[in-house]
Amino acid sequence: MSPQQPAARSNEDWLVELRDHGPRNAAALADLREYLLRAILVYLTRQRSDLGAFDYDELRQLAEDWAQQSLLQVLDSIDSFRGDSKFTTWAYRISVNLAAAALRRKRWESLSLESLTESESPDVALKEDTTTLSPEIQVTRRQVWAVISSIIDTELTDRQRTALTRIVIEGVPVEVVADQLGTNRNNIYKIVHDARKKLRRELEARDWRADDVLRAFEDDGGPT
Repeated sequence: MSPQQPAARSNEDWLVELRDHGPRNAAALADLREYLLRAILVYLTRQRSDLGAFDYDELRQLAEDWAQQSLLQVLDSIDSFRGDSKFTTWAYRISVNLAAAALRRKRWESLSLESLTESESPDVALKEDTTTLSPEIQVTRRQVWAVISSIIDTELTDRQRTALTRIVIEGVPVEVVADQLGTNRNNIYKIVHDARKKLRRELEARDWRADDVLRAFEDDGGPT
């Protein structure tokens, strides 16, 4: 469901007013930003069931931040608008794509080498939204996970593999894993920390920098 349209303007009106340097520009910017804010809020509250843990104020803050970023991106890209659709539809897609990309990045970061106790499987995250992604992005994501899986299987010690897999990938509580390995919570954190360092080092040795991995989970520019 799309947000309510702003004050009626033709495509030409939007282009002229957003490129103007007078009061019309300020009014157009304010209307467009408000529209993008509503667009992102609709997307977050009605189309992202995975955000149920967020209250409205938190979603509103995210929408505020991303609306401003979207506005800047629209302005930066305005020369590429060809008028094949309504200007607001074009801007709407930019804003929702930006929000979706940010959420995918946040989700990957929460499952990345920086995380110790995230409860969802990275394999789930790698497969989400695949119906809206280009084949190239899907291939890249599968390649990333294949490399990570290979490192886990071949380069980590048995205890590192068990701790990292059970805690980070399977979401087993730290205390349970500590009991299984006959050690304590602090030692488990050290084992996982060492495993993460080795995983990062081995990724970089295979020419996969952390930034490259994150880019594999950014928006591919297609419609959302």
